[in-house]
Amino acid sequence: MLRRFLAAGTLACSAALISGCSLLNQQAAEPNPVQTKEVPAVVDEVVAALKPLEGRDDVPSTQEFFDTMTEAGYKPEQLEATIDASPLGNDVPAKMFGVKVDDGCVVGEIRSGNITAHLAKPTESTGTCLLGYVERPEGVDAPTGDERDEDSDDNGAGHMPGEDMNGEDTEEPSETGGSDEGTGDGGGEGSGEEEESTEAPQLGG
Repeated sequence: MLRRFLAAGTLACSAALISGCSLLNQQAAEPNPVQTKEVPAVVDEVVAALKPLEGRDDVPSTQEFFDTMTEAGYKPEQLEATIDASPLGNDVPAKMFGVKVDDGCVVGEIRSGNITAHLAKPTESTGTCLLGYVERPEGVDAPTGDERDEDSDDNGAGHMPGEDMNGEDTEEPSETGGSDEGTGDGGGEGSGEEEESTEAPQLGG
C-alpha cells in the first residue's frame, strides 16, 4: 500500500510540474500587444470623402479630386493637389493632395486605387499643405509670403532672411584709391627691371 501511495504521489507531482511548465510556455509565447497610433477623425473624414476615387486602376485627375471633395462639402480654398503630368509631360504614378483643416493639413495620395493620408503641419512660410507644382480650384489664388515691412530688414514669411527682394538694399561699393595706388612708382620700377634684364646665353657655336 505504501508503495502504491508513493507512486500515486509521484505521478501527481509530475503531472503538476508538467502542467506548470506548459502554462509558463503558453504565457511566454503570447506576444505583447502592439500599440497602434490612433488616426485623427479629420483624416478618416477626408479618406471617406474620397471613396468614389478608390479602387481605380488609373490616377484620378486633379479636377476629379476637386469635384469629389467639393461635393462632399469641402470648400475650394481648402484643397490642393499635384499636377496631372510631370513638367516634361510624363504620366504621374500617384495623385498627391492636401486638405486644409482646423488641426493643420490632411496630406495624402491616391496610388494604385488605394488612398492613404495623415495629419501634418502646414508650411511656415505660406501656410500651404503642398510644395512644388501645385494646382488649386479655379478662383483660388496661390498664397504669397507676408508683405515686407519697409522699415525692417525682415523680408516676411516666404522669403529668405536678408534676401534683397526689391533691389533697394544693396549698398554701393565704397570708393577707394586702391586702383590708383596700383599705378605709379610701382609700375615704373617694374619696367626698369625689364630694361636691365639681358638675354640668356646661347649654347653651341
